[in-house]
Amino acid sequence: MISFKNVFKLFKQCFRERELNGSPKKGLALSSSKGFTLIELLVVIAIIGLLSSIVLVSLKSARDKAKYAKAQQEIQQFVKVAVIAQGQTGKTLLQITGNGCSDCVCRGRNIQGIPDSDSCVVNWYNALAKIQEASGVTESLVQIRRDGWNSPYGLDENELEFGPSDCRYDTIRSAGPDGVLYTSDDYSVNIHHIICP
Repeated sequence: MISFKNVFKLFKQCFRERELNGSPKKGLALSSSKGFTLIELLVVIAIIGLLSSIVLVSLKSARDKAKYAKAQQEIQQFVKVAVIAQGQTGKTLLQITGNGCSDCVCRGRNIQGIPDSDSCVVNWYNALAKIQEASGVTESLVQIRRDGWNSPYGLDENELEFGPSDCRYDTIRSAGPDGVLYTSDDYSVNIHHIICP
């Protein structure tokens, strides 16, 4: 692995040889002047390119971690309001939103940056409004309309969807960096049952 320490040792050795001999090692010099050789410049450019690519990769990783943290915080806020709404009304999320699967129209496609008029976004906004109204919470849920990748959150209202014995958890999820729901990079949270044991 290339480290800064090794790179600096190489530069130091190269400059020390220049000071002692007045030119780089024989066979590497294209001219006998005291300027840099073409090979030395190419090595420096290659090292700078390598280091910049490492920095860019780590920067993207840090950005994704920040976006996951934002999604986690917003989903937890939504879950708290949803649990309050269920407690206030004694109803499941399906009964509150009137939709058995708000995110079904979002599945199987990239939803990053889709317009507010898209049925995926409309379903999510309607679910937010109905849950907030049922909860009686005055704090607006508007700020959690989209995740850090500009995708609407996906809500699947499962509890009692197919009858009284259907005790699957309601789930909310962020589509993650790929913008597609139900893939490995999603962040999702199950919402506790209100009627099922």
